[in-house]
Amino acid sequence: MITHVYVLMGVSGSGKSAVASEVAHQLHAAFLDGDFLHPRSNITKMASGEPLNDDDRTPWLQALNDAAFAMQRTNKVSLIVCSALKKSYRDILRKGNPNLSFIYLKGDFDVIESRLKARKGHFFKTQMLVTQLKRCRNQAPTRAMCLSSISTSRWKAWWPAPSR
Repeated sequence: MITHVYVLMGVSGSGKSAVASEVAHQLHAAFLDGDFLHPRSNITKMASGEPLNDDDRTPWLQALNDAAFAMQRTNKVSLIVCSALKKSYRDILRKGNPNLSFIYLKGDFDVIESRLKARKGHFFKTQMLVTQLKRCRNQAPTRAMCLSSISTSRWKAWWPAPSR
């Protein structure tokens, strides 16, 4: 069975979870929101408005890499939501897995900030958006990455059709 994992990446509020959830539903694909694998210490840190550092993220990214392999054992198409803001983070996620691609949901500050302010009960604080945008500002898409603007609501236009 040929399998593939798509990681929907971008800053918090870019719509990763909403898009992945809908696509997973339409394709009957597996879906994992990477936030669910954050250790309690990371959630506590972010909830207090403190950005995570690389030491905080590394075990979480390794857990997501393991999850990608586990999902591939039983699913043709799997979707994982993860910010994956730095190339080094994507390298950890992709390690040993040639059947993993990234879809970068990119948007401008005002759109994303308004989404974050409208969210209720999420641990991510709006002031951390600036840190995330700085981190991914210079992230040029690579050949293993698809870029999509979050200003479009027509995700079906760029999402790969399922193989029959």
